[in-house]
This record gives sequence, structure tokens and C-alpha cells, in this order.
Amino acid sequence: MTAFRLRLPQHQARLVALAVSYHLSRPGSEIDPDTLADYRHGLAEVLPVIDAQLDEREATVELNPLQAVLLSTAFSSVISELKMYSVFDTMSAGSDRPRSTARGFDDRLRTLFPEVGGDPSCASQLAQDMAMLRRELPSARAREVLEEERRAVQEASRRRRKRWQFWKR
Repeated sequence: MTAFRLRLPQHQARLVALAVSYHLSRPGSEIDPDTLADYRHGLAEVLPVIDAQLDEREATVELNPLQAVLLSTAFSSVISELKMYSVFDTMSAGSDRPRSTARGFDDRLRTLFPEVGGDPSCASQLAQDMAMLRRELPSARAREVLEEERRAVQEASRRRRKRWQFWKR
């Protein structure tokens, strides 16, 4: 099985933790659209691993191809949230109104990056940092591996069919 090992400095590990938390806060995010069952090895497995290493100088995380693709998608969503964060903060005008549609995102963001609480425009810099980190993810290779695995399953299924059962082809 293919695995991607990421060695992340603390700042990047916190960005990964934010993206994984965001992903998990969305209903249905860990449901496989093909089977409608929970992913066997989705990002829910990554959160405790990364959280346990947040206070270290460097974190190491191993991702399977599915997790790499899900993390890349989560990064894209969080980047959009972070770009709009200061605008939503201005609109909330000091109220307790959330600045994000994702449940718990505001609290998690401010816990991981306390400087955002004092200056919401810091979120724009975090968006840039996350965009740079997203480029380093092996998501293209992960997509290739997933496609290869899908083709192998289809081929095995096709070989199992009996030739005389032409109506099942």
C-alpha cells in the first residue's frame, strides 16, 4: 500500500490540524460517495496523530492516497474561509456571531493561531501559508494511485465473470 510521509514544522502541522478539523466539522465529510459508508481510513484517523504532535518542533504524519486527496480538498476549503475571515469579522462587529459556516472553526482557528484573535487580518497570511503547503502535498500522485486501484478492482471483477454469462458483460 502506498503511503505518503509528511514531515512538518510546527506552523505547518497547525495548518494541517486546522484543515482536518474543518473537514471533520462538515456533515458527511467522511462518507464515501460510492458506497455511502464511512471511509475506512479517512481524515478522522489523522486528527489525533497531528494533535498529539502540535507542541513539538516538527510533526510527522503518514497519509494514504485517500487521506492525501481529502487533505488537499480540505486545504482548498479552508483557504477560502481564511481569505474571507477578516471580512466576516468586520461584519460581526465584535459580536459572538461565527465568522465561518463550519461548526467550531472559529474556536479551533483561534486556539491554533491565537494571533488571529487580536488581528483577524492575520488569517490572510495563514491562507497564503496554506496555499504554499497545499502545493507541496502529493495529491496528484495520490489521485493516480486511487485511479490505479479503482482500475485494478474493475479488472479483477471483470475477470471473475464467467465468459458464458455474456448478459453480465
